[in-house]
Amino acid sequence: MNDSSPVDNPLVDEVRKLVSAVGEQAQQVLGRFRDDNPEVYQHLAAAGNELLAAYRAVLDGQERRWSQPAPADSERIDLDAEPDAGPDRQDV
Repeated sequence: MNDSSPVDNPLVDEVRKLVSAVGEQAQQVLGRFRDDNPEVYQHLAAAGNELLAAYRAVLDGQERRWSQPAPADSERIDLDAEPDAGPDRQDV
């Protein structure tokens, strides 16, 4: 096992460089695409925002269901039924 911290690890440094380079390339490509096709870019951005809003709504609903306490047992009460005449009850 290696006792060195991940910050000092050369592999971690190389991965950081790779991710940074890929991010810069993606920004350049998207920048050119945005400049060449502004209407398409705006449409895709709006669609992405709609997908994100739908995803958030789903997560909010799930979190509400997860955080709710379990429903209490319920008992059906028929208010139109005649009351039972039990042993303690005498009709006058």
